[in-house]
Amino acid sequence: MTSAVNGSFDYNSIGKTDSYLASEQAQSVQTNDQYLDQEDFLRLLTTQLQSQDPTSPVDNNQMVSQMSQLSMVESLTTINEGLTDIISAVNSSSALTASSLVGRSVLIDSDEAYFDGQSAVMAKVDAGDGAENLKIVVKDANGSVVAEYGADSGSDEMNFVWDGVLSVDEEGNATYASAGNYTIEATATVDGKTTSLPVKTYATIGSVTLGNTYSDTILSLIGGGEVSIGNVSEISV
Repeated sequence: MTSAVNGSFDYNSIGKTDSYLASEQAQSVQTNDQYLDQEDFLRLLTTQLQSQDPTSPVDNNQMVSQMSQLSMVESLTTINEGLTDIISAVNSSSALTASSLVGRSVLIDSDEAYFDGQSAVMAKVDAGDGAENLKIVVKDANGSVVAEYGADSGSDEMNFVWDGVLSVDEEGNATYASAGNYTIEATATVDGKTTSLPVKTYATIGSVTLGNTYSDTILSLIGGGEVSIGNVSEISV
């Protein structure tokens, strides 16, 4: 849902439905009705002066005290308006930043990746301080192994790329896997035992839904699934 403010784009409305925006506005009006502003305070003071007993007028010290309170209310109102402008600017900046993420690649803590039928799938395998007899398999949605790779040893985070090629004929023509979700599993020998290694995969952002804070922003990934931007390990082009 998007809207325009003074002929320009309102980034604060990104990812918010009409009903949500209406609820925000109603809540804001209700909140404002619960507080006295400078005009209300002055009206009360004027009414008090008009209704005072001529034989017992308001004490000067009391009047000075009320005027001081009026000045304080005015100052607090100015501060509140300034803070509101700052919050609005921060929210707009966050919206701009979040909207620029669409189409970019993020590293997420998941061994499942989406293959679109053409672009290679990228992942990172964490071999820790060192591992031997590494084995990486790619499985389709049915759990069938479609590709398998091996390495003698490895350590730390290692980049893994699967181009989606299932076979190549004698003329060099490649057959690619179908578009869909695939799982990347990695195992290795660590301290003499076969151990599963952590895998993180890259995913492309399809859309962004803003939260109450930037860290609450939700990224919808192409191929399915959502992730909070606070749980993203890396953002790349």
